[in-house]
Amino acid sequence: RWQKIFMIPLWSKMAIFWNKMFLTIIVLLIVLFLDAVREVRKYSSIHVNEKTASVNANAFDHIQMKLFRSQRNLYLSGFSLFLWLVLRRTVTLLTQLAKRMTSHAALEAQVNDATEAARKYMAENERLQE
Repeated sequence: RWQKIFMIPLWSKMAIFWNKMFLTIIVLLIVLFLDAVREVRKYSSIHVNEKTASVNANAFDHIQMKLFRSQRNLYLSGFSLFLWLVLRRTVTLLTQLAKRMTSHAALEAQVNDATEAARKYMAENERLQE
């Protein structure tokens, strides 16, 4: 049933578009991941000293908030990147499986036809020998 759907000509045209979209998404996810790594490194290296903290009481909280946000973005973009890779691998495996199933069905039909022909020739050979 799925083979009929995947053999529609419109599907092959859409597949080219979706391959380009997948590559665009991976580039975007990599850029977001690298930006999140940069932000985490930037806010992890900032230390508020006592003089600054006494002048501005919210400086420490503000830096911690920025660090939390950058860590959150790092985890989200990293996990999205990982899931994208899993999804891409799953699609590749499903495509390979569909191709193998199609070739297996064709080979099975060919073997059945060859077996039928061999039985027919053997029966005809036995009939001719008698």
